[in-house]
Amino acid sequence: MALSPLLILEIVIVFSFIVTTIFMFKPKGNETVHLIFFWLAVALSVLVTFISATALPAELTNKIIVAWAGLLFAAVGIIVRMATGKTNAIANVLVMVSTLYGIAGYFLLN
Repeated sequence: MALSPLLILEIVIVFSFIVTTIFMFKPKGNETVHLIFFWLAVALSVLVTFISATALPAELTNKIIVAWAGLLFAAVGIIVRMATGKTNAIANVLVMVSTLYGIAGYFLLN
């Protein structure tokens, strides 16, 4: 069985997600590093959700809506991060959940 290009891309995103998550939670004193990895995690979340939603046929509207709904976790995480103005574990976890939701959606909805 040959690996599809989307599956290979998902595998690369999962690897990037793992590395990003490690550095997002690694306790360094530098807030800039945390901010960079937080926004990288948000970008990965958007990318994986986009891939998951657009890989579905257009007639599966309900599944497409369910796939896009995963970004709600990231949106709440961004709001929490902006409200506190500093590194926040809850915001980090919400962005992680959004990415995991998108990854799971790709494998379960397709």
